[in-house]
Amino acid sequence: MNEYATGWQRRSFTGSAAFSLAYDPDHPRLAGQLRDRLLHGAGFALVTGVPVQEGTTADAQRLGESMLSPLGELLPQGRDTDRTLGWLVQDEGVSAYTDDRRFHESAYTSKSRGYLQLHNDRAVTPFGHEPDFIALLAHRRALRGGASVLVDGLTVHHILSEQHPRELGLLHSPFAFDRRHVTPPGQNPVVHGPVFEQMDGRLRLRCNTTRMRTAFELTGDQLTPDHRAALAALTQVLARPDLAITIELDEGDCLVIDDRRILHGRTTYQDHPEPARRRCLVRIMLKQHGTPPNA
Repeated sequence: MNEYATGWQRRSFTGSAAFSLAYDPDHPRLAGQLRDRLLHGAGFALVTGVPVQEGTTADAQRLGESMLSPLGELLPQGRDTDRTLGWLVQDEGVSAYTDDRRFHESAYTSKSRGYLQLHNDRAVTPFGHEPDFIALLAHRRALRGGASVLVDGLTVHHILSEQHPRELGLLHSPFAFDRRHVTPPGQNPVVHGPVFEQMDGRLRLRCNTTRMRTAFELTGDQLTPDHRAALAALTQVLARPDLAITIELDEGDCLVIDDRRILHGRTTYQDHPEPARRRCLVRIMLKQHGTPPNA
């Protein structure tokens, strides 16, 4: 078994070579390598040297879709007529907070340049999907900052089991998640599910502590002392600096994550003043081949 398959911390990696793969124009072969890293390794991989630097953003979207389609079914993102397989993660002037510093529940935080807390996308069932894999292909990088931050959910679960077993028990029961920003038309803006659960012999997670807290405002339920304690324990473990690795995505890098295991976030960034050079990532969500799109 791969040494990272049961969990990792920052000290587990001596450098990026441990999780990097060179781009291979044979996309099915590359997908096989990625699948092994995602399912039997560290739960993520960094593909380097994807040839997107000279093309347009639309070219990068098409190449990302072609490169990743052998890995799984590409899931549409967006609402109504604004739907795409390659979602653009770029600053469009969005803020995660309103003028009175209240969390902006309906904002696409991916369209901002602010800090993004650790989370996984499947927690909120975005646009009606529970993605298995998430890919971020860097077309252009920021002037400064904008690094991806990763934490292993298996490690978080292990620490909670040792240090907060009572709270972990509650985290295995359903919580409400606020998904106002990614609710399909006519569907409920709140979804429910446990933070940790066993599925097909594997530990799976769904985690977004901010949207777990704001969900209580939508449901009208009270955040009980036990729920507060469970969220506090989870937040405390996620904040441990020894768990996270930080990856600066260069242009042509593609970070691929098992969204059922790995939590990801982002540091704040400063962009280039020229619009043509501003940071832009292409986000692709995938369902592993062989499983239903909404399973």
